[in-house]
Amino acid sequence: MATVLHPTRSQVHTNNWLDQYNQFVEKSEFTRIGWAATALMIQGCILSPAVLLTMAYYGGGDWQFLTSMLCFLLVIIPILSAQKLKYIFGGFYISLIAHVAMILINTLS
Repeated sequence: MATVLHPTRSQVHTNNWLDQYNQFVEKSEFTRIGWAATALMIQGCILSPAVLLTMAYYGGGDWQFLTSMLCFLLVIIPILSAQKLKYIFGGFYISLIAHVAMILINTLS
């Protein structure tokens, strides 16, 4: 008499940060409007005014203003064109890093 083997699925769990990011973005696609509004509010109410204030007090250059506005476009274009959340997050992260770098350049120099 032969034994009956039940089929099993082997699951490979990867703890790669990119896989976790992609899973998070896929799960959060349903609440894309809330994430988009949050990214836009942080960009428009915190990051851009902070760069402009540090430019005014510490004498930033025109390149910082141009970079700030282009980073703002990186956030607003994916939102207005209703792209997927991973593009909104990507643009926001680049903008966040650029704004923090410009604020640090202004305050530390």
